[in-house]
Amino acid sequence: MSWTKDVWAESAKIFEGIKGLPFIKELADGSLDPSCFDRYIAQDELYIGNYGRQMFQLADMMPDPEQREFFRLFAQSGIDGEKAMHELLISRFGIDTKVEPSVVTSTYNSHTQAAIVSGSKEVALAAMLPCMWIYNEVGLYIRSIASLEDNPYKEWVLEYGNEEFTEGVNAVLALADGWAETADDATRSEMTRAYLEAALFEYAFWDFGYSGPEKDYSYMNSLKEWL
Repeated sequence: MSWTKDVWAESAKIFEGIKGLPFIKELADGSLDPSCFDRYIAQDELYIGNYGRQMFQLADMMPDPEQREFFRLFAQSGIDGEKAMHELLISRFGIDTKVEPSVVTSTYNSHTQAAIVSGSKEVALAAMLPCMWIYNEVGLYIRSIASLEDNPYKEWVLEYGNEEFTEGVNAVLALADGWAETADDATRSEMTRAYLEAALFEYAFWDFGYSGPEKDYSYMNSLKEWL
């Protein structure tokens, strides 16, 4: 199998855990408490601001000009779509985005930045992949079970499960597989580690939106228990 298929299978328990979170279920049927959604969006504003900059840093690490240009365009498209959707929802719900980063947000951003600083484009892409891939898969999952009529969160659902975004993510997955195929065993191992840790941060990000800062998120450091 390809590297992406292997790593998705290895992280299946994490993705199934995300699908089972009350945040996801209640977002899909529109019953999610607005305070939970507000907390999620406020943290996502902080996270995406850093993630967007990191995507352009990763693009600059790519020696192939076609790959570099593709990734820059994909990053800009994602940032523009995210910004428009966030502006709409922030206005609708009156969300205060002037908040401090949570332990989940700050640790997740540090993880992806460390992968970039490593100098390995393969490891950097692996660390950043869950944010786009898992979000897309969650969006597609929610669309398959959602009640969109009168759902106050439908713009979020439609943004992350849309066809254009899905096509972009699939192209990035193909890029990751191409790099993994020519990488040595040590690099592929680091790619897998970086991806799995980021996948667990994805779970924690959704969990924080619902549970807030009172919960213990030390499980972010217990990856082996999830595999």
